[in-house]
Amino acid sequence: MKISLDTSIIVEVERRNEKVVKLLKDMMLKRHEIFMSSVVPSEIFTGTYLRDDYRKATHKARDLFSAFKIVPLNIAVAEIIGQVNAHLFTKGVSIEYQDVAIAATFFYEKGDYLLTKNKKHFADIPGLKGKVFTPLEFMSSGMI
Repeated sequence: MKISLDTSIIVEVERRNEKVVKLLKDMMLKRHEIFMSSVVPSEIFTGTYLRDDYRKATHKARDLFSAFKIVPLNIAVAEIIGQVNAHLFTKGVSIEYQDVAIAATFFYEKGDYLLTKNKKHFADIPGLKGKVFTPLEFMSSGMI
């Protein structure tokens, strides 16, 4: 199974949310492929560099990211971002670039599920219906 992580999931790991940490460990033990867009580390690093203890926080974040596949923004992902944005614009919907890039990476990698604490951020993106779960929903679904 291929599972994409949104930034909100990494924030929960950094906050030591035991349920989210356990979910990720269980997925790793079951050899699920866990990946994320390179946008996720960029958002997290923005936060680490705003901290007084930025050296320690940034080092800790680098260690955390080493456990996952990080998918770079490339021309193929950029094209998917353009397709999604064009569709949304024609519907009069505006979604933050980061979320569109995370969704585009999900499509590029042919992900099975996208985990987030903010489902509403992805609700208007076509092709994600039934694929976006909160950690609690995912644990309750029996898919893990």
